[in-house]
Amino acid sequence: MSRNRHNKKWTASAVSWRICLAVILVLTFLPFIFMLMTSLKDTHQFYHSFWLPKLPLQWGNYAYAFREMKMYILNSLLITAVSVTGIAVLSCVAGFVFARYEFPGREVIYYGIIVLMMIPGVLMLVPAFVWAKEIDTVLKGLDVWLTEAFHLKEQLGLKFIDSYWVMIMPYMAGGQVLGIYLLRSFFSQIDRDLFEAAEVDGAGPMRQLWHVAIPLARPVIGVVVIVSALAVWNNFLWPLVTTSSEDVMVITVGMLRYTTRAGTRYGEMFAGYTVSAIPLAILFALCTRLFMKGITSGALKA
Repeated sequence: MSRNRHNKKWTASAVSWRICLAVILVLTFLPFIFMLMTSLKDTHQFYHSFWLPKLPLQWGNYAYAFREMKMYILNSLLITAVSVTGIAVLSCVAGFVFARYEFPGREVIYYGIIVLMMIPGVLMLVPAFVWAKEIDTVLKGLDVWLTEAFHLKEQLGLKFIDSYWVMIMPYMAGGQVLGIYLLRSFFSQIDRDLFEAAEVDGAGPMRQLWHVAIPLARPVIGVVVIVSALAVWNNFLWPLVTTSSEDVMVITVGMLRYTTRAGTRYGEMFAGYTVSAIPLAILFALCTRLFMKGITSGALKA
């Protein structure tokens, strides 16, 4: 009799928990559901059916949003791909060097890099912009000198501000900090006998990194790639202050101009928000398992 009561209590408790989780899940996804519903309405449907879907569905909103935001999305994809590739490669090399080799000042340099994680990015905004402005001035002076030296008909257009590189280079430099921290910690835990065996077989440092360290560290590298991609894609302040041309503008800044152009056409506005979220949704769907595997293998426990 007591066992039946215990089972009933357990069942009631389980049902209660499931109901609570279902309510939390609905509340979590409600903004996304509202965004999708609104993106398929015209202005009349938006005002007369605010909370509920309305037929006919306005698929033309997505055609307009994609046409207006295509350049922004392509720019973001290019900058994210190049930046994340550079972050992953440089983090692997630096993490391997810090983990495997002894040299004077190693710990000082390493902890000096780690300290950068404690500095808010907004504090570096003005110094970084001044640095970028100085590089831009040097490149423009070089452009004038090359034009005059080689009697070119027109300048080469060398510049740093308002270009892809003004975003890519700072992202690669700043994004390495977390990658070096995670990969150095992971590489330090790998048995040294593996590297010694590879060295006996004639493998140099780069072959040891490529054939021994990187295959074991793939889940951790996946964590670095995912975190870096999200940070680069969502960065707003740096592209805002360093770019003004539509040709190099990324999605976070381009959304401001797109929202202004959409005006009170809320269906087209929310369709743009949905289109801008699709790349991150695809990244999340493809890399969730790799991210979880990286966490369980020690990427965020180091």
